[in-house]
Amino acid sequence: MLSTDDLLLIAALARSGKPAPAAAGLNVHLATVYRRLKELEQEAGAPLFQRLGGQYVPTPLGSELVRAAMDVEANLAEARRQLAGGEQRLAGHITLTTPDSLVPLVSTLLPPVRRKHAGIRFDLVVSNTFADMARYEAEVAIRPTRSPPETLVGQRAGAFRYAVYVKSGTREDLPWIALDDSLSAIPAARWLATHVAETEIVLRVNSMWAAAQAAATGLGRALLPDYLHRSFDLDRQGDFIGTLESEVWLLIHPDLRRTPRIQAFMDLAAGRLRAQLKA
Repeated sequence: MLSTDDLLLIAALARSGKPAPAAAGLNVHLATVYRRLKELEQEAGAPLFQRLGGQYVPTPLGSELVRAAMDVEANLAEARRQLAGGEQRLAGHITLTTPDSLVPLVSTLLPPVRRKHAGIRFDLVVSNTFADMARYEAEVAIRPTRSPPETLVGQRAGAFRYAVYVKSGTREDLPWIALDDSLSAIPAARWLATHVAETEIVLRVNSMWAAAQAAATGLGRALLPDYLHRSFDLDRQGDFIGTLESEVWLLIHPDLRRTPRIQAFMDLAAGRLRAQLKA
């Protein structure tokens, strides 16, 4: 009865044209090739190969089996690739949410994930407020926080610090770029409200990214997370503010922790974020 091994033998013999290299490619004894080919031809009641000028050339019947054998080889090769790297089959969308200040770091996570899992695509929701993870407004939240919600699970990706930053080369005192009421709940906004008089403020913004951009023009000084200033031409003014030290977390709804594409992203993203925050 015809087996997968028989089909692989037929494919190897058709490819090489000679029994010896076919046997070597299959890692079997040369006598095995002769014996099994003879048995197959007896079973078929007709030759599968003609011997022409020292070459084994498929007969019409042999050619049919060669085509079937090539299909089997292709299917086996694909199965081996999937078995060796099952994560390569991961596919689907992942909706991420993060504040604008973390966009430069989050963006760098996506190419390596795509290189390893080409079937995964992303939606990125930039927002300074938490998405409703229970309603799946987002699947992964990457947030700066020291107190992640108890309703979510995830990984701590690292810590960061705040300091005052000004345009590179600036020596004189500048007015302040502050945060507006939409960000009043974050620790940086509370620090500014305590330490900066209204008369010292030249601009209010509703995002850390906008504050950094404004500071980079020389308009004023801004209180920024240390990871954000790297995207702009800024110098630190003074020491880091210890009371504002915080963390970055990758967070998901508990129902998603066994979802393969989510877990694959979390595993890759946590380590890369941690390295970037330490840089």
